[in-house]
Amino acid sequence: MLPLSFHGNDLNQPIFMKYLLPLFIIFSTLSWNHAQAQLKAELDSIAVTASRITTAISESGKNVSVITVDDIREMPVQSVDDLLRSLPGININARQGFGMQADVGVRGSTFSQVLFLLDNVPLNDPLTAHFNTNIPVALSEIAQIELIRGPASTSFGADAVGGVVHIKTKSYMRREIEGPEKLQARTEVDASVGQHSLQIFDATAGVSKKNWRFSTSVRTAQSDGEELTNPAFSEGVSENPDYNNYFDMMNASAAFSVRWNDNWSWYVRSGIESRDFSARYFYTRSIYDASTEEINSKWALSALTFEEGRHRSEFNVSYRDVEDIFDFNPAISPANIHQTGQFFVNGSHQYNVNTESLGSLSQLRFMVGAQMLNKSIESTDRGNHDNLSGGLYAINTMKYNFGLSVTTSLRFQFNPVSDLSVLPQISASFDAGQVILRGSAGRAIREGDFTERYISHQLPNLTPGRNIGNPDLVPEKSTTIDFGFDWAASDNLRLSPTVFYRSSENLIDYVPTNSNNIDNADNLQENEEYFYASNISETDVIGVEFASIHRARISSRSSLKTEAGYTYIKTTSDENTVSRYIANHPSHQASLDLSLKAGRVSLQSQSTFNVRSEQAAALINAEVPDQYFLTNLRIGYKPFGSKLQLYFQALNVTDTQYQEILGAPMPGRWMLGGVKYTL
Repeated sequence: MLPLSFHGNDLNQPIFMKYLLPLFIIFSTLSWNHAQAQLKAELDSIAVTASRITTAISESGKNVSVITVDDIREMPVQSVDDLLRSLPGININARQGFGMQADVGVRGSTFSQVLFLLDNVPLNDPLTAHFNTNIPVALSEIAQIELIRGPASTSFGADAVGGVVHIKTKSYMRREIEGPEKLQARTEVDASVGQHSLQIFDATAGVSKKNWRFSTSVRTAQSDGEELTNPAFSEGVSENPDYNNYFDMMNASAAFSVRWNDNWSWYVRSGIESRDFSARYFYTRSIYDASTEEINSKWALSALTFEEGRHRSEFNVSYRDVEDIFDFNPAISPANIHQTGQFFVNGSHQYNVNTESLGSLSQLRFMVGAQMLNKSIESTDRGNHDNLSGGLYAINTMKYNFGLSVTTSLRFQFNPVSDLSVLPQISASFDAGQVILRGSAGRAIREGDFTERYISHQLPNLTPGRNIGNPDLVPEKSTTIDFGFDWAASDNLRLSPTVFYRSSENLIDYVPTNSNNIDNADNLQENEEYFYASNISETDVIGVEFASIHRARISSRSSLKTEAGYTYIKTTSDENTVSRYIANHPSHQASLDLSLKAGRVSLQSQSTFNVRSEQAAALINAEVPDQYFLTNLRIGYKPFGSKLQLYFQALNVTDTQYQEILGAPMPGRWMLGGVKYTL
């Protein structure tokens, strides 16, 4: 069970006692009889890519969470970042709801230290990591989301410091599976409307026949937004007393896969995405901030696979082109326009060794590979730049008959702005029956993005309080170790505690700095304060993660699934520096997800409670509270069986007024209803 109190001004507070404690009492007193779920079997059967070699969760040696297609369909959320919000070890700092924009950290990492993958290729944006959660596929097309906690740079390259979020689409996961001879079709449509003129449409359709598949998907979400008080009006710098945090999003994609014969298969997906939204106070605390932003992108990715006997080769390639138009205040300066490109290539070969003569060794696999990533930018305020990086890597997995599994890997990472980086990693697990012991240790790096290096350098007479880039940044480096176990306390209850430690050097963050102390930018006002991208010399993070899953069969037609989590994170630095992003995570975070199904009715809730450092900016009436409770609720009803569902959602049921990024108010209570059809 989660602790019910902490020292000081932590969880021993009325809001916790009022909301979370009753839910935990319900969880702890439920009957555990007649459960049918075999939770340990899930660890043994669900395949994940904790390294590039696919393994079962129980063999990975990592603390891995998987969000399945059923979770995505039923949870009371409207975006990938909200799906992740309740997972232990992960912290979300959003600037708007409905997946508009969010910074994702894992184990107290900065949002730039988490690698997002889509179908085995990187999504991280070269302009800024604020765009990393701009997921360009419909929710209905996602088959599985894997959260791999801890470093993974040896397998996937730079940015995988805190962890990896791997999003796998239905077409990608089915690309090598042959179906029946008869033509088959599938359709899923989800349409909803809600307050503030909210309209959401999410649909996917596909056809398949034996060795080929085609699918297409689309998602739109738009709203006038909430009406908010404009602090610039009271300061006399705006004529508008209010403003709306509107948003309008759309993505569309199509995928095709074919299995030519027993050896060769090919998969390709491409799409477009657009976002138009109010970005006021998303990035600054300036009273002059009246920002709007438009983002348009087109992208494509492909995977070619060859498999014969004990050999398997895969070649991945992707390209993404993004145009970002950011208008801070049309009365002060013209809009900034950024055009970025990202081209990625990865090739790998895996060999499975015959272990018949190797005694207790039941499985031995080797993989070698190389990857290249080219990033480019043409920008009105950052200039024109290119960055080419690459790496060579080797991965080995061993599995023994007595329950031990070990994965070792090594990468040589190249980048023109830094020296050669050597990145080793090891992870291991031991299956002792009801308990699986696991641990890992590894090195990881992250290079500064174009924003951290060059933001605002070409804007004349930059107003105070805004970000300014630093071309002289050096790469971040970190070492992480963790240890934990997964205990199948019964057939229907699993407990998973983990402790971790990460030591980082040269960590990149925006630090309040007087302009007189900045010597590589000549467009600043004298003796004013800016947020200057800097290398903080050394930072340590220590933490604890706890997760539990419990399933109970209440009756022949009703069941309850309960997932509870808790995370504690403490970040310290060797310098007395006030940081904008490094410690912008909860110190304590508790979560509880409930899923109740009774006949044709279903009820799902997602609740989180956060304790963090309070922040305030009086000039723009902004405040990040020291603690806040959030809960989302969804009620569904299937009147004609499993194909059609009517549902009602209440987001932020308690109407909590809060911010996670100082200055950007998060949505209050928001009601919506919809219909979902699956064929």
